[in-house]
Amino acid sequence: MESLKRKFMNIKIRSKVICSGILIALIPFCLIGSLGLSISTREMEKSVTQYTMQMVEQILQTVDIYINSIEKKANMLIRMVEPMHLSQVKSSEDPSWETCQELLSANFQAVAQTHEEIAGIFFATENDLYVSTRMSRTSRDSFAKESWYQKAMEHPDEMQIISNVTGRNIATDTTYSTDDVFSIVKAVQDSDTGKPVGVLLLDIKHDIISSAIQNVIIGEGGFVYVLDSAGHIVYTPTNSVVYRIKPEWLHDGQGRLTAKVKGQKYLISYQQSAYSGWKIVSVSSYREIMGNVNKMIVAFVALLVATLLMVMFLAVKISETITKPIVTLRNLMRRTEEGELTVRFRGDYQDEISDLGRNFNHMLERIQELLEQVYEEQENKRQVELKVVQEQFKPHFLYNTLDTIGWMAREHEADDIVHLVDALTNVFRIGLSKGKDYITLQDEMRYISNYLYIQKIRYGPKVHYEVTMDAGCEGEEIPKLILQPLVENAIYHGVKMKRGDGHLNVRVVKEGKQTIRLEVQDDGKGMNSGKAEELEKLLNEPSKPEQNRSFGLFYVKERLRIRYGDDFHVKVQSIENEGTTIAISIPVREQ
Repeated sequence: MESLKRKFMNIKIRSKVICSGILIALIPFCLIGSLGLSISTREMEKSVTQYTMQMVEQILQTVDIYINSIEKKANMLIRMVEPMHLSQVKSSEDPSWETCQELLSANFQAVAQTHEEIAGIFFATENDLYVSTRMSRTSRDSFAKESWYQKAMEHPDEMQIISNVTGRNIATDTTYSTDDVFSIVKAVQDSDTGKPVGVLLLDIKHDIISSAIQNVIIGEGGFVYVLDSAGHIVYTPTNSVVYRIKPEWLHDGQGRLTAKVKGQKYLISYQQSAYSGWKIVSVSSYREIMGNVNKMIVAFVALLVATLLMVMFLAVKISETITKPIVTLRNLMRRTEEGELTVRFRGDYQDEISDLGRNFNHMLERIQELLEQVYEEQENKRQVELKVVQEQFKPHFLYNTLDTIGWMAREHEADDIVHLVDALTNVFRIGLSKGKDYITLQDEMRYISNYLYIQKIRYGPKVHYEVTMDAGCEGEEIPKLILQPLVENAIYHGVKMKRGDGHLNVRVVKEGKQTIRLEVQDDGKGMNSGKAEELEKLLNEPSKPEQNRSFGLFYVKERLRIRYGDDFHVKVQSIENEGTTIAISIPVREQ
């Protein structure tokens, strides 16, 4: 990823503009196009699904209407049979059977001739007698053993639909075969007793189903077929796909699914009739459904190519307006590097590059002015250097003067003056430290000792002091004069404010191998706990100079923070009228 970024950053600005323009156009175009194709595909699939479900529902209603009309005709025939009291007719030798047979045969023939969808009518009595049209008996076996007869007897008040009519004890004439029909059976009951006396069977041609389906168009590879409640095919057009669709896929009353059959994807929609128990199943080729989507994809790709060509043309033209003035400005800069300061950039517009060019012109003008000033300042610089040399002798003059005073005091045997002058000289010398910001703890404690000696000379017995340092701390470097403000506060706000003599202890204590504690203790006036906490907070937390009442304490804190960051800590302990102790804990740093 980093290498690609580096390669992109190294190419010319013009190439960057062209690539950026293509990417900026390509990303939203592809996102919107993909989203549009996805939405279109879903909507098209949804539309096809809705169409097929509506079509399936319409076919289902049509078939239900046909079957309902057949049931009405069957009920009409049953009403003809019921008054004949056929339960009393025991055999074909009975004289009344011949009369009943002639009457029923005539009625059956009339109904069959007026209703083309009825292929045949067959009525069997409980005494194994029968009347039919175009149908006959194939063996002497009893009709009561037939599955269609038993189904009708088990539910005498309901019509039963038999989708598979093969294997029964009934033969049809040559005008139709059992593969071309399905059967409707219903029990016939005696009008007086209400007991079943036989079963009426009607063979119905598949034409009523095919006529409901034949006008349905579901593309070249689509078709509709019918299943019964047991999952057996009732009717299907000639098609090799239908036998590969498993009935268990269609387990609900209605729904849709997609399935792969023989390597092709199909959309299957189905709905089951609550009246007949049959399922109308619609099968659509997914390839045909997606045919329009493929056309949209081709159009999208063509539009994408045209858009990219247009974007590339515009990006080239726009890049020229950016790169041309940049190249001009680059050439002017190269001439400037060679020392030609009279060149100028001409920018006629108010864009950023023109602003950059005008700033370049101002820079050249300023460089020329500065060159002129440099020549004028050379002489002034030499004069300043001379003055600096003259000023360097002043600190040495002060040291020499103090040494002279010391020798004169010794000649007059004024030992107090000698010690005072020596102490002042040491204080002055350590304070300057040749310009260094950090000194050793040994020098710091020597400075404090001399400083306290001077203060003792000034205040007499009011100030008693003791300065101690643990071994091994002498070489540790700290910010110089870090303890002087604390010692000064201890004198002016501590021991000076109490009655009687005052005592100060300045200690350097080594705590383990990593920490040194610098401690200033006095037995002066002290302060209450609130002021002690406020002072401790002041010495530990960052703040601005104007937020501190004492510049000396601010100096101590900021020098510690510069040197140690957040690794130092200041602890303030004070009891009113008993004294104050301020301890600074610092880490031992490598030299």
